[in-house]
Amino acid sequence: MDQRRLYVVRGAAKNGIITYKCPTAEWALRKLRDLKTAERQDITVTDPDGAQLTEAELISIVEGSGAAPADEALPAAPQITRRPAYA
Repeated sequence: MDQRRLYVVRGAAKNGIITYKCPTAEWALRKLRDLKTAERQDITVTDPDGAQLTEAELISIVEGSGAAPADEALPAAPQITRRPAYA
């Protein structure tokens, strides 16, 4: 079975690490902005190949795709990993 290629967005919260596995760059951008709005720390975004992306690169991917956002896109499934926050 083929494994889905996902964008991964992670951020540190007081009670652990929050991880979102996003099916599209558009979802990853939304989750990145959600984490920034919630003032999470150490936010990272990786593309399906595992390369780390900046917000500007993610915006470029979304705007450069040429495709209209799909109404049927699957929502990002939160994969919350509870780990102690490190000081």
